[in-house]
Amino acid sequence: MKFYEAGEKSKAICAQCQMLVTTTFRYRDVPFDDGEGIVKDILVAVCNICDTVVAIPAQSTPAIRRAREAAEVTLEVSLSARDLQVLDLAALRIDSAATARFRKPLIAHFLKRLEDDPQAPQRLAEKTRRTASARKSPSPVPVPRKRLSCKITQATDARLHQLMQTTKLKKSDLIKAIIGEIEEKLLQHEAPPDLPVLRDVAAVVNA
Repeated sequence: MKFYEAGEKSKAICAQCQMLVTTTFRYRDVPFDDGEGIVKDILVAVCNICDTVVAIPAQSTPAIRRAREAAEVTLEVSLSARDLQVLDLAALRIDSAATARFRKPLIAHFLKRLEDDPQAPQRLAEKTRRTASARKSPSPVPVPRKRLSCKITQATDARLHQLMQTTKLKKSDLIKAIIGEIEEKLLQHEAPPDLPVLRDVAAVVNA
């Protein structure tokens, strides 16, 4: 594996210049692709014409991973085993190779979807009231509790807290209501409109 030094020259295709250019390896602060956070002082290949970053050597990957982990927030809630089964069955419908790690992008996708829906806060609060009312009747069969724990971006965390404010729901109740949306949109529809987009997401997550 090639180890590059600052000042070393190389060649790469520059998307900005749209041609093969000479590059120089320099230390730069580089934002993440999704715009959520930045990794500081990593070695990158910089175009000698337009001064943009055109390539990142393998030796900078560990620093990017550490910065990404530091920029993420832990989402942790207690759910019923049924809730997690809904998430996993929805993931299975999207991609037969999807694993438990697809729970996070599934929740993040629906959070973004709900953020853009002005009727969502009232609908989610209503779902929660109906669920709470149904819980008053004792279940003939006990359902175990399980913990959902994953890392989410700061943008997703901000959406979550914004919805918590507008719905006046606790985090666990809001996540349950979102899972109710996922069940309704992905499991109770013959042709869910979100399916093509989520299959594209799954292809990236499972790559």
